[in-house]
Amino acid sequence: MITINDVLEKLKYLKLNSAYNHLKELNLASEISQEELNGINKVISNEVEAKEQNNRLYNVKVAAFPFVKTIEDYDFRFQPSIKEENIKNIINSGFYEEASNILFIGNPGTGKTHLSIAIGYEVAIKRNSVYFIKFNKLINLLLKAYQEGLLEKKIRHYFKYKLLIIDEIGFNEISPLEAKLFFQLIDLRYEKRSTIITSNISFEKWAEILGKDEMITKAILDRLLHHSYLFNITGPSYRIKDKLKIKHKSEES
Repeated sequence: MITINDVLEKLKYLKLNSAYNHLKELNLASEISQEELNGINKVISNEVEAKEQNNRLYNVKVAAFPFVKTIEDYDFRFQPSIKEENIKNIINSGFYEEASNILFIGNPGTGKTHLSIAIGYEVAIKRNSVYFIKFNKLINLLLKAYQEGLLEKKIRHYFKYKLLIIDEIGFNEISPLEAKLFFQLIDLRYEKRSTIITSNISFEKWAEILGKDEMITKAILDRLLHHSYLFNITGPSYRIKDKLKIKHKSEES
C-alpha cells in the first residue's frame, strides 16, 4: 500500500515544494483518501521515472564516451582470459564508492576500451559522474594548463569525476615533466576517486613511456594498484576476429 511518506519523498525528489507542503497539510487534516493518494502517486511516479531517465542520459553524455558499449556486447567466449561474472561482480560491488581502480592490460584489439566504456556506462546510468579521455589528450591538456598557470584548476576538474577512464597508456612516450603532471592527478584521486586504466604494455615497461622516470612510474603504479582490480587480457585481437572467420570458411569450402 502506498503511504503518504512514499508520495512526499517523490515530491521532495522532484523539488515540488508547494505540492509537498500542500499534501502534508491535507494529510494532517485527514482530508485525503487512500484512493486519492494512489492517484497522486501514479502521476508523480511517471515524473520521477522521466527525471531519472533524463539524469541517466545526461550522465552518459557528460562522460564523453567515443561510442556506447555494454557488457552484453562483449564476446567473452572469444577472450577466455577474462570472465563475464568477474566484471559484473565488480560493477555490482560498487567499486566506485570505495575509490577502487580497474586496470586492463593487453595487446591492441583485445577489448580493453570496450570493457572500460561498458563499466563506465553502468556507473553513469546509476547517476554517477564519469569521464572518458585518451591518455595522450589528457597529457596535452595538463601540459597546456601547466604552461598557462592553470594546472591546479585543471587537475581539480578531473578530480571531480567519481570515475575517470584513462584510455591507451603506452602508445606514445611522454616527457619527465608530463609524467610528473600525470602523477599529480593520480595522487590527488588516490583513495578518493576511482580510475580505470587501459594499457597495451606491461607495467615493467611503463617507465619507458612515462618520461623514463623510474621513481615517478613506481609512485604512479603504487597508487593505481593499491586498491585495484587487475585484468591481463591475453587473447587475440577482436579486429581480426571476423577476418579469421572468413578465412576459416574459405578453407572449408
